[in-house]
This record gives sequence, C-alpha cells and structure tokens, in this order.
Amino acid sequence: MVELPPRSEYAPLSGKNILLGLTASSSIYKSIDLARGLLRMGAKLKVIMTREAAELLGVKLVEWAVGSKPYIEESGLAEHIDLAEWADALIIAPATLRTLSSIAYGFLDQLLPLTTATVLGRGGRVIVVPTMNQYLYNSPQYRFAAEKLRGMGVYIVPPLISEGKAKYPPLGELLHCIDALINRGRDLENTRILVTAGATREYFDPIRFISNPSSGLMGVLIAREAACRGASVDLVHGVMSIREPIYTRNNRVETTGEMYRLLQELGSTEKYHAAVFAAAPSDFKPLTRSSTKIQTRSLPAGFTVRLQPTPKTIRALTRRNKPLINIVFAAETTEDPLELVNKAREKLEEYKADLAVANVIGRGKGFQSEYIDACLVEIDKHHCYGTVRKEVIARKIVDYIASKLRRTGTSS
Repeated sequence: MVELPPRSEYAPLSGKNILLGLTASSSIYKSIDLARGLLRMGAKLKVIMTREAAELLGVKLVEWAVGSKPYIEESGLAEHIDLAEWADALIIAPATLRTLSSIAYGFLDQLLPLTTATVLGRGGRVIVVPTMNQYLYNSPQYRFAAEKLRGMGVYIVPPLISEGKAKYPPLGELLHCIDALINRGRDLENTRILVTAGATREYFDPIRFISNPSSGLMGVLIAREAACRGASVDLVHGVMSIREPIYTRNNRVETTGEMYRLLQELGSTEKYHAAVFAAAPSDFKPLTRSSTKIQTRSLPAGFTVRLQPTPKTIRALTRRNKPLINIVFAAETTEDPLELVNKAREKLEEYKADLAVANVIGRGKGFQSEYIDACLVEIDKHHCYGTVRKEVIARKIVDYIASKLRRTGTSS
C-alpha cells in the first residue's frame, strides 16, 4: 500500500495511549515498523516485552523506535496497574500461541499477560495478532485459546496465511485495522458488503485497449475498512496498481462485461446488506475486436474506431437482489461545487441509490492519487469535505453504512 503520510496530515490515533506487547515470534522484527507506524498515526506508545522477546530483539532498538525503555519484568511496584490505567488499548503483535494461551487460561507469570488481564479487567481494548507455524495455528490448542479470548472481548486480527505459516499481516492493512478497531470497533459483524474497485479494459486487439487511470485505491480502502470492522466483504475489482486486501474475498475481472456478469452471479447467490460501486468501468468498448494485432502501418490516415456502450455494472443487481444500501460514485471534472452536487443527485435518482460520492478528478486528485476532493450527497442533504486523503472518505462511507444499518436494526 501507499506509504504512511506525515503525522500532521493524517493522525487517526492522535491522543490515544497504546501499549504494544512483543512476544518471541520470529516475525518480531516487523514490530519495529509497526511501532513507528503507530507513532506516525499520532499514538503515544509504551512497549511491554516477554523475557523471550527481549532475547530475540535488542532492547536498545525498541527504545530507539518508541523513545522509551520497554517494560519486561515486574518490580513489585504494580506496573501492570499503572500501565493498564494509562492505556486506551493494548496490541500484542506478534502474539505467540504460548502468550495467547497464558492470557486465555490465566497463567499470568510474566508482565505482558498480567497487564493484559488487567486491561481486560478495566474494560480496555485488547488486539492480538497471532503469528506462528500453520500447524500451531490449526491446532485445537489455538482454537480453544482463540475462542476463550474472543469470549473475553479480545479482538483477533487474522494473520496472513502463506508458505505454511501464519505470518505478520501487511503493515498498511494491520495499521488500518488497528485504527478501525480502536476508534470504531467491530460494528459491522454479521453483515455482508459488496465493493467494486479499479479500472476495466476493453480491447481493440490482443494488446491495445480502452481504459482509465483508476488505481483501485478508493475501493480497496472501503473494502478494508468494512472488513476490519467485522463485515464479510466481497471485492470485485478490475485492473489495479495496488495489492488486494487479505481480509476480503477477492474476485478479479478485466472487462466491464465480466464485471457485470460476476456481479449478477454474486447477487443471485448472496444477500448483501450494502454495495459500494467504487470501480471505474469503461463506459464504451470497440464495436469489433481483432483477434490479431492491428498493423498500424497498413491503416489509412484518420483511422476511425466505432464504439458501443458497455453494460452499467450498477444495474447488475436487480430489484430482486438489491442490497439494503447502495452507494455510487460520480467522478466529474467540474470545479463548481453546486454543479458537482447536482450531477451526483441526478445519478442518485437514476440508479435509486442511497448515497453518491461526488468527486472532482484531475489536478492531483481522484484517479491515481492518494487524495480526493469529495462530497457525500443524499437526496435531501450533502456534505463536502474538500481535498482529503482517501482514507478519510472511506471511513465516512463505511460509517454511513454502519449508521444506516443500526437505524434499521440490521447491524450488530
């Protein structure tokens, strides 16, 4: 994902006191980057290490990363009480099966599990990131420990399963989920959400096509935000210049027709609480497609290409399988805010949608940018945010979904 922005620009953890617990997993070195990322997001940070973790990772390196010495041993001064009262949240990353089991079954023989129990006792938030061999991750011991921890209110951020290991998640996704869990919680559990993202391609011949510069970032951020908050998310995406999220069910297509047909198929088998159409599918395709490369040297001057419209992907979900909430995007080149809002309302009415994200493209905003100049538009009201990072609008969109589902009694 994109590099984290400067703290002054985007600090969703500003004012939050966070304890970072480190255990003796081989992935512990990645927690230095996690610590720096949390600081850049505005958090105040203190670190607790198990004895074994301190043997794997130098204490001086941790002190350099966070600006203070880590806590390792109890001194008899009840540090676990002071730390638990200071913290808004405790994150254990990486979390070994040994430490998770100690917390789950009450073996509080080290400062980290003892402090975790204290945080839970005062109603604080605890987030754990398991990393271990896949055999251990699939073991009954892990399942029992995870079930007990969830019953205590612990948030478990799933690892990346790869190469026979339960690995540290990609840093950008982990930081996003930490922000979502601390600030918003799992308010979308028991919901299913559909998101589209990226550009489609319509080919003239095997190597040339019509497309647009959409990176897919906006749709990915929306999908990731919803998944971190507990939703089951289906992401249908075209060509993207960024990585797919690991916490969503990903479906890749290339053409607008493929996207339309896949959305029809998903709509016939799944009942979605919300759908967010953030993709940028091509509106036209060549009337004919050559099966071989078109030789430009043999073409006459002023070569003409005839185009035909592609199906509107928003219409793939019919009245029979229409989600409870439908959100559309309206990308425009106008600099007039009133015209932008009016065009979005036209799209709302045309597609019978609940919310339109009206955004200005060009001048470093919109496609291929980390920024968006957007208004969230409903039929009877709207709010314009100016130029902000796309993470901000992604959160606003998912907040809208969560709020509307709560009002209808659908969401947890």
